[in-house]
Amino acid sequence: MKKSLFALAAMGAFAGAAHAQSSVTVYGLIDMGYTNITTDNTLRSGGATTNSTATQTGNNGRMSGSRLGFRGVEDLGGGTTAGFTLEFGPDFTEQVNGIQGGTRLGFLSLSNKQAGGLHIGRQVSSTKLVNDSFTAFGNANFATGNVAGAGLSTATVTQTTGAYTSVTNNASTQGNLGNANGGERISNLIRYTTPSLVPGLSASAAIYKTATSDKTTQAGIIGDANGEGTDFGIRYTLGAFDAMAAYSVYNTTNNTTTDFTHKNTVMSLGASYDAKVVKAFVAYNKRDFEISTTANSQIKFTDLTVGLNAPVGKANLLVAYSSGNDDSSVQKTDKSGFQVGAVYNLSKRTNVYAVYGSGKAESTTGTSANSKFADTGTAIGIRHTF
Repeated sequence: MKKSLFALAAMGAFAGAAHAQSSVTVYGLIDMGYTNITTDNTLRSGGATTNSTATQTGNNGRMSGSRLGFRGVEDLGGGTTAGFTLEFGPDFTEQVNGIQGGTRLGFLSLSNKQAGGLHIGRQVSSTKLVNDSFTAFGNANFATGNVAGAGLSTATVTQTTGAYTSVTNNASTQGNLGNANGGERISNLIRYTTPSLVPGLSASAAIYKTATSDKTTQAGIIGDANGEGTDFGIRYTLGAFDAMAAYSVYNTTNNTTTDFTHKNTVMSLGASYDAKVVKAFVAYNKRDFEISTTANSQIKFTDLTVGLNAPVGKANLLVAYSSGNDDSSVQKTDKSGFQVGAVYNLSKRTNVYAVYGSGKAESTTGTSANSKFADTGTAIGIRHTF
């Protein structure tokens, strides 16, 4: 009888401990607002000039991508924890797709204070983490003023009767790396993160491979289709100073072959200093995107972004400026842009924002010389986190 009572008591204590040491959190963010963007294309001699204005009310996710997530953690004892993160990117304005907006994050983790952590699944890459952490607007989705990453290239400039009919400037002062998956979220990633090597210093290394065995399927963006690569990051924080370096190498078919022969590299560097009255940011990105292995052709993207975040009472004032260029064997494009904005906190969970931006791109050499692109725009919205 005593043994039975002891066993029941032990089971009850274990169940109570397990319940106390495990938790699941439901979280999310909804961002809705208004945007107005005006674009002007001035094409090289022989081409037409086009102008357009796009206005959208009730727009989803301008300052931040709307999301719905679940996060769990379990204490396994001895400084070891197990956990998971599952985060979706729903479009709250879209009737058909709606919650099917895709998986932003989805991974399992096993961590130990002395040994480090192992994380398996879809995660933010190290290069994206640099740009999220060390640019004033972070991972904002507002497009106007974009200058970094992908842009005017042979993929977006087409020729018709001697005139180029498409000039696109689609990168950003918030450091968005465009279609370089090494700069975005990566699926099927296995990452190891070190414990603190010295106070304030940690590092990570990761690999991923999503290739089909027969290599008959063309890969699009790495991490969402077929491809393989490595991802590295190192970060140092000391008081008000924070800095990070990241490097990613990946192979893809580049949508042109069925073999993983196109090598691409992304390097990102970032730093910030918080002086309390103002926080300063700087970020640098360099990406080499291989177009063709037979012609040894690459597009090289570089950009430098600086920014400030100044808290004033319940508000935060934001400003960012960036410049960069795209350089290939076909042409060279210079780009620049800026964004200014303000975020006013109505509470810890709800704020309103207003952003204005302007950006431009000009192809200075090559077959599309003198082609220009410019955009200006505003975004006004409200964000609520839960």
